[in-house]
Amino acid sequence: MQTAPAADLASGEALAALRAASHTFRLRMDRWLERHGLSESRLALLYRLGRLGDVTLGDLADSLDVSARNVTGLVDILERDGLVERFPDPDDRRATRVKISPAGQSKLDEIGSEKNRAQDELVAGFTEAELKQLRHLLLKLVQNFNLNLNKELEKV
Repeated sequence: MQTAPAADLASGEALAALRAASHTFRLRMDRWLERHGLSESRLALLYRLGRLGDVTLGDLADSLDVSARNVTGLVDILERDGLVERFPDPDDRRATRVKISPAGQSKLDEIGSEKNRAQDELVAGFTEAELKQLRHLLLKLVQNFNLNLNKELEKV
């Protein structure tokens, strides 16, 4: 029976730990969002509107890097829930603008303070240096993913 080189074992264990952390994080995030009646996409849209103010649906889709059809569906749900408001563009009769509603801003405020508490709990016990190193290593991993993706795309 052959044993794996130490580097193979270390990388395998590191990636297994990353998968476990990612899975646990995703489950926790999904449950947290569900309690707020949101999805990750709807929350991203609310945050974007909170920063941008009122925008056209097309500009919102571009800023989120999704299709106009996708943004329309998200806005439909958020409007139904009273978290965003649509209105005609005063400068372009063909365009529709959207903005966060007061209820949507309240939801963001509520989520923001809760998110900060959850974030503090999640990183409890980490030193500032460890958090910086974790950020650095994860960004390095993202670079490797992107490099490999580009190589795969070149093959197509």
